[in-house]
Amino acid sequence: MSLVAAMAAASIVLIAGSGHEGPGRHEYAAGVAQIAGWLKEALPQVPVRISQGWPADLGDASTLVIYTDGAESHPLNDPARRRAFEAAMRRGVGVVALHQASTGDPALRPWLGAVRPGLFDRTTETARLQPAPDSPITRGLRTIEVNDEFYPTLDFAPGAVPVLSATLHPQYREGKPVLADTAESRTVAWSYQRPDGGRAFGYTGAHFLASLAPLRSVLVNAIAWTAGLELPARADVSGFHHDARRSGWFDHEAALTPATVAAGFGQLWASPPLAAFEGQAPRLYASPLFAQDLQLTAGELRGLSVDAVIAATSNGDVYAINARKQGDLAPGRILWRTHLADPCLLQPAPLDGVPTGILSTPVIDAAKGRLYATACDPRERWQAYALDLSSGAVLPGWPVRLDEKRLNEVNTNAGPSLVPPTRKHDFRVQRGALNLSPDGERLYVAFGETETGWLAAVNTQQPRVERAFAAVAMPHRGSGGLWGAGGPAVDMTGYVYAVTGTGFDGYKDQANDWTQSLVKLDRDLKLAGTYTPFNHCVTAKNDIDLGSGGLALLPGSSLLAIGGKQGNVYLLDGDQLPGRLDRRPACSDDAASDGSLHGDAGPLNVFGPYSDVDAALDLARARSVPAAFRTADGQTHIVASGTSKAAAGSSESVAPSLVRLAVAGKQLKLEAKAMDLVFQNPGSPIISSRPDGSAAIAWVLDENAPRSAPLTGANAPLPVLHAVDAITMKPLWRSASGELAASGKYNEPIVVRGQVIVGTDRIQAFGLGGRRGETLATSQKVANAAVDDGRPVDGAALYKSRCAACHDAPQGSIPPKSCIAARGHARIVEALTRGAMQVQASGLTPREIEAVAGYLQ
Repeated sequence: MSLVAAMAAASIVLIAGSGHEGPGRHEYAAGVAQIAGWLKEALPQVPVRISQGWPADLGDASTLVIYTDGAESHPLNDPARRRAFEAAMRRGVGVVALHQASTGDPALRPWLGAVRPGLFDRTTETARLQPAPDSPITRGLRTIEVNDEFYPTLDFAPGAVPVLSATLHPQYREGKPVLADTAESRTVAWSYQRPDGGRAFGYTGAHFLASLAPLRSVLVNAIAWTAGLELPARADVSGFHHDARRSGWFDHEAALTPATVAAGFGQLWASPPLAAFEGQAPRLYASPLFAQDLQLTAGELRGLSVDAVIAATSNGDVYAINARKQGDLAPGRILWRTHLADPCLLQPAPLDGVPTGILSTPVIDAAKGRLYATACDPRERWQAYALDLSSGAVLPGWPVRLDEKRLNEVNTNAGPSLVPPTRKHDFRVQRGALNLSPDGERLYVAFGETETGWLAAVNTQQPRVERAFAAVAMPHRGSGGLWGAGGPAVDMTGYVYAVTGTGFDGYKDQANDWTQSLVKLDRDLKLAGTYTPFNHCVTAKNDIDLGSGGLALLPGSSLLAIGGKQGNVYLLDGDQLPGRLDRRPACSDDAASDGSLHGDAGPLNVFGPYSDVDAALDLARARSVPAAFRTADGQTHIVASGTSKAAAGSSESVAPSLVRLAVAGKQLKLEAKAMDLVFQNPGSPIISSRPDGSAAIAWVLDENAPRSAPLTGANAPLPVLHAVDAITMKPLWRSASGELAASGKYNEPIVVRGQVIVGTDRIQAFGLGGRRGETLATSQKVANAAVDDGRPVDGAALYKSRCAACHDAPQGSIPPKSCIAARGHARIVEALTRGAMQVQASGLTPREIEAVAGYLQ
């Protein structure tokens, strides 16, 4: 029987007693209604029935949830009810007993796993509930703080297993007040597998209605476990592209299917605009993250358990934002905000025209309740921070400074001498998403852009940079950068995979130079494997980065996929990488000599036309990480986003911008193209589906403008969110023009519990039944027309004042003057008028643009 069929065959019966202790206490009906809502959300295929009082017929229930009074008021004191209950237990029906439902007749112990004898002992206090580390019911949960009435004395059946324990201070025992304050370690929740195979769970708390919410995941898991169902998947999104492997697959989405999204989808809620810095609105280069059942430990909402979106902005702020209505707490409410530092203003011009605070996607260590982020501030430059996820407080010992002096001291790929930067200004950029080792003891941080590439390993237990790997042993600056938004990927054994890039004139023939390469490193960043494409010399000369996005480790195998500016997709086996450990292979123009796994033809070009010369700046074909998913037949599919071009040397984007590939053994096969869509500069695709890969949808956030477009001012581009059927490759839905606020570059949405969440200058969430097509108020766009006064134009002087500072001493993706001159007069005019240099040419008249082009010729 399939999982969906098994869930449909199950049935959950919730039994509510009659409340009688006043508002908020023993409100069984309201509590059962709340639990029913959680179950319908987490297990939408499972029928849930509510019974006010004991039901006349238990029917085909898979489990019973009993939330009632106990002792002499216990519903099972009635002989007929007891007979029906015991018959159900003998059939293997599960049972969940909350609060007093486990208080009463000792004969209930063989069914419930424990009973509380009488009504004589109790304590009402705020307790910290510690989850059992090996219980499936508490998987992924941290300590839960809750105010409740607990029962310290329980009579357990043999085989009962503690699920939640706490230090309690009993206030009543044997019906008498306890005056001494004595701390006792007690079990407050337990699980029990009956000899006949039936399952039980009990929790002595739940006296107060408000105490249920912090236990939401525990209760849903316990009910599913007692019903014999697969436990609901946790919705946590701990890092970029969903997980440490960068799979891009959100594989437990039940509500969003191609049919439901096409029928009615729109915006559900939005947070307020996030904080500006010196009048500059924030941009979210960082993709959102998600923490399920986060219990807040500071502020006016302390003690509340919430689903939280984590957002980090270019202005140096980190936020936790409520993602789901809970009582009077609305989604979009800011739960906490931490300003890490005032942002850098990179010189000679700010990156994309905006401050550079946080660019990379942070990473969550759920087990330790930590959030790691990096930020650039004008004095200390780049630093790594560890925050308490529940409060946003920066932890003691942090931040850790990420300076090149320390990176060189612990470099595992050191050359014979250190090479200082050649740029006048420090332009190191930390854009690649952060990642963690499987044990959480190493934080991996990648650097790139127009300085040499670095990968740093930060010890999270004794905060310091412990190891570093230079992409180039003797750095020739502007090459080997690890700048792609995906950052490093980490497999379950702890190996780290990273993809490097290049800059113009980035090729240099020397040992231990891994420009334009995939590197595999152990947890201490020692080289363990490499791959370099056959044409790495020519692409390195022309700024056609292999590492323009990153890589995805494919589900269920050692295979991995890489994209890149050239529009290729590369398939490799991480366990059998073809390269050497001392130097790259010789340059070649023969694709058949390539070491990737697509076969005799080398890597597969999916966004064309193929070019070894023109695929940089606005001509680049892709800057994204592929996403992978598996279908029920065991087939692995890869979805890649990019921008095909109208012709060689053209910046005009054409279809396809989204493709699906199949992995056939160790070969790639082009399966389908989305020919009804044209993206301009898309982020990485993600896939939402059911666990078996059915109902798969590809979600892509397109910047909706060329790479060269600035992200500031009245003309800042407004992105568009797309939903595409991942099997038919037909569009399902797209956000309306102006519906999303201005955002960063190369970020992606996340899919959690039926919501698609996007970071712009705020957090915006979309889902079924949401408002369609509402646009945000935007500033009036202002024309910036130049006036030609007819005076003679000196092209050399204009070049010197406008262009020479960058192009006469170029680094990285900035082309040298000679490279510009080789492109011809018409191409230079196009770049200054409509292309990559339009912003830099702002205010120049057509005659002045012609004069600059003429001078360069």
